[in-house]
Formats: sequence, structure tokens, C-alpha cells
Amino acid sequence: MLSDKIRDIRIKKDLSQSELARRSGHAVSTIHGIENGDNKSPSFKIIGDIAAVLGIPLDELYKECKKGRLQ
Repeated sequence: MLSDKIRDIRIKKDLSQSELARRSGHAVSTIHGIENGDNKSPSFKIIGDIAAVLGIPLDELYKECKKGRLQ
């Protein structure tokens, strides 16, 4: 799922939720909500900003979103 992918990559890059939030320009509560599955439909801008900070291609995250919906 998208939330797991973002969390896993964030941890591998040794970033806290606070640091990811700061670098992406979004609130810590937004990052927390995405990672915990509370925010199941984050905007394209938010995902794009997070992907840019984490260095993940958007198509990779899109595949994760599709997988999550099919399960």
C-alpha cells in the first residue's frame, strides 16, 4: 500500500516524519495521516511533494495506490 511504501522509504532514508513534513512543505499531521492510513486520498500535490523529497518516481507510488485498491 501507499502508506507502507512511503513509510518504508522514509525510514530507509533515515528521515523522521517531522523532517519529511518540513522538506515537503506539509504538516506533520498530513504525513502521519498518510502513513497510518487515516488519509486514504491525499492530493496529487501532496504525493508529488513527498515523492520528490524521497526521490521516488510518481509511477512507482501510483502502482502502490492501485495495489492497495485491489486488495
